Amino acid sequence: MTIQSVCSEAAEARITRILQRALLFFPLFFLLLFLYTAARRLRYPFDLEWIESGMLVSVMRIAHGQGLYVAPSLDFVPYLYAPLYLYLAAALSRITGISFATLRLISIVSTLGSCGVIFAMIAAECKGRAHAKLAAIAGAGLFLACYPLAETFYDFGRVDSLFIFLFLLALLCTRRGHPIVAALAWLLVFQTKQTALPIALLMLCVDWQRPRRVAMGLASFIAAAGISVFALNHATHGWYSFYVFGATRALGWLPRQAVLFLPATILAPFGIALLLVLAALLFAPVALRSRATSFYLIASLAIYGAVWFIYAHSGATVNALMPAYAWTAVLFGLAIARLLHALAANPSNAARRAVIVLLTAAVTQLAMFLYNPGRYIPTKDILHTREAFIDQVRSIPGEVYITNHTWDDVLAGKQPHAEMEALGAVMDAPTGKVREDLRADMQNAVDTHRFSAFVLDGDAAGYPYTGKSWVPEDLYTQYPLALSAAGQKDARFLTSQPQWIFLACNADTHAIVTSTTLENVHACGR
Repeated sequence: MTIQSVCSEAAEARITRILQRALLFFPLFFLLLFLYTAARRLRYPFDLEWIESGMLVSVMRIAHGQGLYVAPSLDFVPYLYAPLYLYLAAALSRITGISFATLRLISIVSTLGSCGVIFAMIAAECKGRAHAKLAAIAGAGLFLACYPLAETFYDFGRVDSLFIFLFLLALLCTRRGHPIVAALAWLLVFQTKQTALPIALLMLCVDWQRPRRVAMGLASFIAAAGISVFALNHATHGWYSFYVFGATRALGWLPRQAVLFLPATILAPFGIALLLVLAALLFAPVALRSRATSFYLIASLAIYGAVWFIYAHSGATVNALMPAYAWTAVLFGLAIARLLHALAANPSNAARRAVIVLLTAAVTQLAMFLYNPGRYIPTKDILHTREAFIDQVRSIPGEVYITNHTWDDVLAGKQPHAEMEALGAVMDAPTGKVREDLRADMQNAVDTHRFSAFVLDGDAAGYPYTGKSWVPEDLYTQYPLALSAAGQKDARFLTSQPQWIFLACNADTHAIVTSTTLENVHACGR
């Protein structure tokens, strides 16, 4: 061995140690970034994302003993979700109070729990192999790194983060636990987001080499899910199934999202991670007939396939991609562990250099997701703008229909109403008389000026009347006065915000008309 070769080995060893530390650093750094950002957003008193508002109104109803799944009306329509998240939030609100912080706290803890499950899944699968914990940390780190890619859904006061945690936990129980435990875990997933039902049934069959376990798991899940659905339908007089199963049938197909799913949402952000997965399959091949191979193959097909199907339908946003992000993180960690273990058994120079290439690729994949947390933290100016909008709503006499931010009505001391997203879902669905009655109620409310004002996140161009929308044709005739909402001309923060306040020409709005510069004052004879 020459001095040059010894120096080369020493340099390679030093580079390897640096890269290993970097692979530990980035996950920890992403954890700190997430905790810092989430903590700064936790107590923000307004919605960070507009569906947060309807979620909080739903929690308030539960906490006050009102029904969640009730006949749809202009006063309230629930979202088309299973109820577990909302009931958990209502229970927690007894301790923390009814606020966005309660909803976001569940999401933050759930996100950290998801990281823990990803770590546990990788570490358990690679137990005894070299650098298994390093790979497990890298996998959890990649999931955390997707925070900006997921448009910060990780700490929104929505169902998604709890769903991902329970989903990963159910996968872990399916792979490592008793089939009855796995069945109960999948029940929780199903009652968080009903879209998981096909995956639950498929994953409970994944251990097909042991038929008794499959029968035990499937029977337990079907029985428990059936009982839960029956009980909820009985308690809600059938409205549970109306929303959770019936109203979702109207979601349309989006060909563009279907075509772009793989190249734009999976390959583009996770290209390096998927190359490592491919390299692990080629250079550290798996036993094709093993139960582990069956599990990961079927899980991958089921998860990516289901996410593609959901994302290709109307109403789907980036939150639909979160299961794919989480599962890619699991596969990323497993690939690193398998490759490092295979290379550790090879003392050659080529193997040592391959380790450097592998670690460099893994670190690069993580570094690609670095972000500035300041982009996602509300500023004082944004806070003051939202407070000014609440003052605008408070100053309008009578009922004000805020279509996308119903909690703002509560903050202004007014009665909240059905969120546009939930209301529109029922109106667009093939629900027969329920839909027609609801449309008639909305038309009557507009024609009789039940509401003093409508607040929209857009103008008439943003809410075209198509025959399937909740917007009556004469809304802008009956409410011709267009008042700019506070902050309308400012850059939007994360998601939609109120843009226009449409007022009717009546005595209730006379003071506002005479003291405010309006976009269209001639409609009332001025």
